[in-house]
Amino acid sequence: MPDNGTQGWDRGSGKDSPPVITFTSDFGRIDSYVAQVKGVILSGCPAAHIVDISHELAPFQVLSGAWLLHTVAAWFPAGTIHLAVVDPGVGTSRGTLVLKKAGSLFVGPDNGIFSFLYPADEVRRVDWRPETPITPTFHGRDLFAPLVVRLFEGLTLEELGPREDSPVILDITRPQVVHIDTFGNVITNIDGRALTEGTRLRVVGTEIGGVVRTFAEIPPEGLGLLCGSAGTVEVAGNRTSAAVRLAVSPGQPVELIPA
Repeated sequence: MPDNGTQGWDRGSGKDSPPVITFTSDFGRIDSYVAQVKGVILSGCPAAHIVDISHELAPFQVLSGAWLLHTVAAWFPAGTIHLAVVDPGVGTSRGTLVLKKAGSLFVGPDNGIFSFLYPADEVRRVDWRPETPITPTFHGRDLFAPLVVRLFEGLTLEELGPREDSPVILDITRPQVVHIDTFGNVITNIDGRALTEGTRLRVVGTEIGGVVRTFAEIPPEGLGLLCGSAGTVEVAGNRTSAAVRLAVSPGQPVELIPA
């Protein structure tokens, strides 16, 4: 990879190691969409290690995708490229972004998928286009995947396009549900340090109490509050789905009620 100065992307100490790419989407596993994207990347970069973060997000759930990127990025080495394709606006005038933060790059649509990563070291709006055709319904395969390959080949951030000073950012400042995990835990963006004995959380008209440290401390089939692995407040159940019990989904507001 050439020395691109401050504008380029330096993989640092990992530049002699196989490229690491993470892939997050709402494509699911029934269809071949995930495999097609990986095929493009591996055709251009055969040595790449592609790590699937998730492809089981609820369709069009940008907020959950943004949360997953936020929780996973710090666990990967500098030099990783994180590809995120949750893109209900595919084929429209919505932009494409490459974001640089902590020595890694993030590639995806400008629709709020990077909301939890701002402020970033640099954000570029991508004017670059591959030589191959781009179908309006599958930018993951035809635009984002070739872009990932070109970044590993040495395409600089400056060559991508102009700096983007006003990317789309979701309203993540209000207390809300940001993700439902596979166990049905209701994950919020409220700092877990706010939990004290007697604290309650109001969600969809229901107040949940019972602050605990572990899932096993919650009474069987009951619900409780704890600080999850991402450091935020969660409503959890003991071998039951809190999300199903409460009928909640990402984006719904919550309110922390102090003791």
